Amino acid sequence: MISVVAVNYNSSDLLKACLASVVSTAGDIPLEIIVVDSGSTGKEVDRLSDLPVDAELILNRENIGYARAVNMGVRKSRGDVILITNPDVLYMPGSIQGMLKALQELPRCGAVEPRSWWDEGMTFLLPPSEFITPYRSLKEVVMRASPSVHDAGLRRWLRRALRYWLSEGPCKREMLSGACIMTTRKIMDVTGGFDEAFPLYFEDADWCLRVRRKGYLLYMVPDADVVHYYNQSAKQLEDPDEKFRYSLNLFFRKHFRGRLYLYIQARRFINGRRNRTGGMYDDLGVLSEPPLLELGGDAGKLLLLSPVDTLIPSAAAFFEGDRLEVPGQLWALLSEGRYFARAFTIDLKCHRSWSWIKGRG
Repeated sequence: MISVVAVNYNSSDLLKACLASVVSTAGDIPLEIIVVDSGSTGKEVDRLSDLPVDAELILNRENIGYARAVNMGVRKSRGDVILITNPDVLYMPGSIQGMLKALQELPRCGAVEPRSWWDEGMTFLLPPSEFITPYRSLKEVVMRASPSVHDAGLRRWLRRALRYWLSEGPCKREMLSGACIMTTRKIMDVTGGFDEAFPLYFEDADWCLRVRRKGYLLYMVPDADVVHYYNQSAKQLEDPDEKFRYSLNLFFRKHFRGRLYLYIQARRFINGRRNRTGGMYDDLGVLSEPPLLELGGDAGKLLLLSPVDTLIPSAAAFFEGDRLEVPGQLWALLSEGRYFARAFTIDLKCHRSWSWIKGRG
């Protein structure tokens, strides 16, 4: 039996679609579904009374944090296999079976994740989750101060990401996205579950590091596809950026205490220098509709799309032709703010770069 642990916060509509897709794609695999609601408010709580599947509902009066909510659901569960999921994940046919097969057959496998798409049309692949260290974080700061360092660092990241995106079989990973992880009760027991000191963000990075330190391996399974609408629950929070900074600092203090002081001092010095990445993009201004990106030529291309000016991390679309429009469904999911895009030819030469602000329609 697979115990599905779904953590919800003011995302009842997404949760219902998520759970319906889990049941639909699981086929004859026995399921136990546990929903841990972390302080949803008003009508959102009422909507949880008519879930489309049989589920045990645990209601918390306040937002207890993602890690604590996951642990609460795992303790309540009975299955030997555990699927931890965000409500903003939609499971495609065969995804549950693909992850379960890999989890049971791959050597020393501690946990697996699916291949994740940003939109239902499966146009944009989400980036690989990467283990963050003070050194990697500092490199991104340096990239903003130097276009040449930026381009070299982006090419290195892109080569790694392409191996991930184009993998035809399970590939080993440093870490997995907490939005969708399939693991076993044994692994949860030997690691002690998620560290509840993390209110949101980096609980997955911390847990994955502890899984690997126990001698187990992590895999991405390309035969298992999901759509991850990405960060939709976090958008409901008043202070997601503050929680991100708090959890990042906690993660660094816990695992990189000896290098933290040097990282902080170097970051302060580099942050004082001018950000030079802005001039690398053609500014399209404020847009209320999805942009149509004119590329020219019919050769195969790769488009990166990111809210980060370094383009690390980025979602990726592979396409043919001379233009690409950001899908309307994806556009609707994007928060207001600035976005960056860059097109590459198939041999990874930069073709064009754009930036725009998504405004209100």
